[in-house]
Amino acid sequence: MYIKRVQIINYGPIDHLEIDFPLENDFPKPVLIVGENGSGKSLLLSHIVNGLNLCKDTVYPNTPEVETNKVYKLRSSSYIKTGREFYFAKLDFEDNLFFEEMRLARPKQEYSVLPELISEEAENTWTKIQSGGIEHIYTNSYRQSERKKIESIFSKNCVLYFPSNRFEEPAWLNRENLTAKAKYMGESAVKGSTIRKFINYSPLWDNQNWLFDVHYDMRVFELQVQSRQFAENQERLYPVFSGKATNVCEIALQIVRCAMKGNENIRFAIGERRNRILSIMEDDKAIVPNIFHLSSGETSLLNLFLSILRDFEQAGTNFTHAWDIRGIVVVDEIDLHLHAVHQYEILPKLIQMFPRVQFVVTTHSPLFVLGMKKIFGEDGFALYLAPQGDKISPEDFGEFGNAYEIFATTKRYSDDLTDAIDNAQQPVVIVEGTTDIKYIRNAAKLLNKSELLDKLSLFDGGGSGRMNKFWTSICKLPEPISQKILLLFDCDYTGDDNCKGNLFKRRIPTQNDHPIKKGIENLFNLETLKNAKSHKQSFIDIEYAHEAEIRGKKKMIPEKWTVNPDEKSNFCDWLCENGTVDDFQHFREIFSLLVEALSLPVGVAE
Repeated sequence: MYIKRVQIINYGPIDHLEIDFPLENDFPKPVLIVGENGSGKSLLLSHIVNGLNLCKDTVYPNTPEVETNKVYKLRSSSYIKTGREFYFAKLDFEDNLFFEEMRLARPKQEYSVLPELISEEAENTWTKIQSGGIEHIYTNSYRQSERKKIESIFSKNCVLYFPSNRFEEPAWLNRENLTAKAKYMGESAVKGSTIRKFINYSPLWDNQNWLFDVHYDMRVFELQVQSRQFAENQERLYPVFSGKATNVCEIALQIVRCAMKGNENIRFAIGERRNRILSIMEDDKAIVPNIFHLSSGETSLLNLFLSILRDFEQAGTNFTHAWDIRGIVVVDEIDLHLHAVHQYEILPKLIQMFPRVQFVVTTHSPLFVLGMKKIFGEDGFALYLAPQGDKISPEDFGEFGNAYEIFATTKRYSDDLTDAIDNAQQPVVIVEGTTDIKYIRNAAKLLNKSELLDKLSLFDGGGSGRMNKFWTSICKLPEPISQKILLLFDCDYTGDDNCKGNLFKRRIPTQNDHPIKKGIENLFNLETLKNAKSHKQSFIDIEYAHEAEIRGKKKMIPEKWTVNPDEKSNFCDWLCENGTVDDFQHFREIFSLLVEALSLPVGVAE
């Protein structure tokens, strides 16, 4: 079972949001919801969670996680968007299952017409509210005809929710956890009951005890003894494990090895009967004497992905590999407790291990988004911005630029850039960002300068701050560099041109009296910018001319234009697709500058 679509109208900060969840064959793309605090990310998840929980209670009515005939998400008119008369939400799953909800600000009888019913689904739900009523909530999973379908879905899928207030108490805070002993877990044999939990706050105890169960099954029921012939006709016996429990243990080890960046020698160890604790070993050394010793970040990762494995295994479906596991996993603030390296490197790799699980997560972390792009590629996951629900690219994520600038100053990034330059077989030009590279390449095509760029290697320097640090570090090298390197700064760079051996620092010439004072966009004429803004108003933000009082003196502040940070990549794409020779004419100055600084043949720039 996968989510197909969610629609929300007038709920909290959400005006009208519609998201179609991408699914290719049997492989759902991970869905990431980003946005500022208060933009409605958790509210969006609440509708998904409520629908899934109602489905689960249909299958297991004897073990509800929310009081019978109640819902997980509070229904209240206070969530209706200010100035509106209702909120509406609908969640569509595969197999024609759905969950819908509408709440009115006043009883229906007080309305002759409900305004802003902007979707057919909302109109249909409005008709189902009784005259004196104020709400309608319904899922067709209630139908007896759908019960068998729901039962089959839950027996073949993991269905999990991890709220933002999940937390495991560390061993040092709670002595009981330090000496916590694993115990056997009892499966429920009562129809309509289950030990599987949909809502997961602190599942480490359950994961620990389940791992003990699985290891017991593997050691007792799946042990085989095989013989092997050695030299001089000597025969030796050695143990071999094969079966479902063995497969589960192997996947669990893959999760642990990835989460802890360990090698193939990492394994689990279970203490003797009087000290039944779960340890993590590397060779013969206990690197984690007790699983409750794990850091909060490591615990968060293991809890999430071991819970996926545990829930699917407890569903009773046979499987061999992690890619056999199907289901829906909803995580609020998936980057919670995680170090930057875990966000960027490890978390995307663990998600990649489960390609048939539909991950629907919220995040504040641009590093996690960047890591997802690295592992899955630009089109391998879907990124949506709350509260509008617009699909965006990683670079359009508002917080991406600042975080990327910080991340770019790390040693890892410096090493990557240095290695790329060392491997280049021609002069290197480093610019402030990826959009600069796109503009320069497009200008070269329009202005017949492609032959010039063929003699260069262009690199993204990650911003002026990072480029300055790179300049300083290169200048400190004891040996002069053999490769010609040009650091090409935008027009607003305040430093001077400079040269040290084969290392050059230059600034793109500035168009004076231009409304855009910062960035390479200063090279575009005003008419070009007006055409772009006419195409899409949000491309450019304008601060109109006004009078200001500064230190007691009145001063006229001229009009100022800036490319909206969230639209920078879209603005670049549009100009590169629609721009003409006239639009890019001032980029000739860049090509002349490249010839001058790097002593390239003049002919290629003329």
